[in-house]
Amino acid sequence: MNKIKFINRVKYTILAISLVMTNFAFLPQSASAASLTNSYIELNRMAAGATTSFRVVFKTASAGATSVAINFNGADTTTWTGSTGTVNATQTVSSASCAAATGTTALPGTLTAAGASSTVTISSVTALAATTAYCVDLTSTTAVTNASAGEYHPTITAGSDSTTVAVRTVSNDQIVVSATVPPSFNLALSGNTDAFTSNLATNAVGVTAGKTVTINTNAKNGWFAWAYDSNTGLNSAFAAHTISSTTPGTGATLTAGTEGYVFGITSITQGTGAGVTSAVPAYTSNGTSTGSGLDATVRQIASSTGTANGAVFTVKELAAISPTTQPGTDYTDTITIIGAGYF
Repeated sequence: MNKIKFINRVKYTILAISLVMTNFAFLPQSASAASLTNSYIELNRMAAGATTSFRVVFKTASAGATSVAINFNGADTTTWTGSTGTVNATQTVSSASCAAATGTTALPGTLTAAGASSTVTISSVTALAATTAYCVDLTSTTAVTNASAGEYHPTITAGSDSTTVAVRTVSNDQIVVSATVPPSFNLALSGNTDAFTSNLATNAVGVTAGKTVTINTNAKNGWFAWAYDSNTGLNSAFAAHTISSTTPGTGATLTAGTEGYVFGITSITQGTGAGVTSAVPAYTSNGTSTGSGLDATVRQIASSTGTANGAVFTVKELAAISPTTQPGTDYTDTITIIGAGYF
């Protein structure tokens, strides 16, 4: 071979190699797997043996994934299913609420999910964008049964990209809080004296200024109030006379010029609380002439069917005298009011 032929052959060889390399440069390149980032699995229960739903958050590297898989066994020896953990075959999935909680993008698509062996696979995902953080919830409360207490390393896969994260199961993941609310009941009078607004006269029924009774209780069934008096009427030691109580326990109407003495509730309010507050009909007074007498017998005057915060009723005494009622400045009676919560 002469020198010129050898040089030409070398030139042609170099040209052929260049053409081959150029053609390879324009061949389609296969995508290589990349790692997901910013990823975690949030078990909604961490207790070993508990059944739980869970949340998945991950950030894609590349675009195009149309499914997401979570393999709880991962790639190491801390196998979920080898440590009494299970994955439920029946799964429910939603991304409707996770975005607001995580600040990521809801996994798109008409999502479906199913479990098999150690893996939950989410299908019908709309092709994912690159470098985007997504979230999704496996909403069944029995999505997985937690493995024995320890650390496990599930693998999250989206398309060809994946990453391994860590989850922990513990012997106890709950704090039981206990508290006691004691029963309470309080009754308070606005004062302990109640005088008639003017001297008693035969031409009118006299009425006292009145006092309020306030009740507070957390008794769910309500409360009761009772009353009794010391003299069964207005008694004067000086006159040695009693203006007798009128038919204790039975509603009565006083008439000017005819002796009589009654006690009554002129108003009653519930305040805040439950139930209904009411006066006993016999002791409901119009504040001008009606009510019922008291004696030494403890008689119910009011009640409620529920709790009370500021239940208030006003009590007044009413009296009428006759033209022959003996005079005296010491007519008096002592009324005792008691109450109780109905727990």
